[in-house]
Parts: sequence; C-alpha cells; structure tokens
Amino acid sequence: MDQTSLHQSDASIDNIAEFKQLFSDYKKYVFAIALSILRDFELSEDVLQEVYIKLFQHMKHNEITNVKAWLTSVSRNTALDMYRKKKRELTGFDNDYFDHVQYLSGDPLEKMILSKYLELLDCEERQIVILKDISGMKHREIAKIVEMPLGTVLWKYSLALKKLRKGIE
Repeated sequence: MDQTSLHQSDASIDNIAEFKQLFSDYKKYVFAIALSILRDFELSEDVLQEVYIKLFQHMKHNEITNVKAWLTSVSRNTALDMYRKKKRELTGFDNDYFDHVQYLSGDPLEKMILSKYLELLDCEERQIVILKDISGMKHREIAKIVEMPLGTVLWKYSLALKKLRKGIE
C-alpha cells in the first residue's frame, strides 16, 4: 500500500469515528426537530436517517464549522420536505407514538391524556411545546429552528400552556 492510499484510509477511519460521535451527540436533537414537524415516529426516524446520510456525504468533501447549526438547518428542511410530500397521509399522533418516546411516563393513561391535550394545540404551538418540554431545548434554540423571533416563541409557548391548562380544567 502506498503512502497516499494509507493516508486516505486513515482519514476515512477518522471520519467514521467522528461521524459516530456526532450521531451519538445529536441524534435526539435531530429526531426531536423532525418529530415536532412531522408528528409521526416512523417518518421522523426516516428524517434522522436521511440527515445523517447527508452529513456523512457532506463530511467527505467539506468541513463543517458549526455542526449543530448545520444539523438544525438540514433536519428542519428535510422534515419540511417530507411533510410537504406526505401532508395528505399525516394524521397526527398515532396510538403508538408515545410508546416510542423513551423519556415520557410509562403509564398508558398518562400517554393517552398527553396525546389528547397536544391535539388541542395548533401545529406551531405543538412544535414549540414538544421541543421545549419533551426535548428540553431552550427557547433561543427553538426560535432558530422554527425561524421565529424569540418573543414570538415565548408568546406562543405561553399561549399553548394556557390552552393546555384550560383543556385540563
């Protein structure tokens, strides 16, 4: 093996290790963005897979200076593209949705209640609530993802919480 091919194989091993680390670090983040837009577990998994395929291909030829910003943009755009393609098929949260989300309660009754109340919200409110309360993102991060001013995100989040409180009463 000559020096050039050895160097290339070392670079690809480094890329694979870096790629695995990026996947580990940001997979929940990418999934949450897709889920907040699509409201469908399987489609969100598809977006996650597409985004990381794009990342791997992009890493071969280009250097990414801000990975989180790149992933945010690509995740959002990929999810929106899929949403537009599948708009007629998407019906909202299915019964299995909350079984797939690991960090929610294990109680089936609580999952049904949460599903019912999230349906009270419009698409933007639901997206903000999922990103904030389920994914644990900060309002500033959410504002960048949904491309709204921070004040609007805060207002919509507050409005969504009021709707949820009213729905509970």
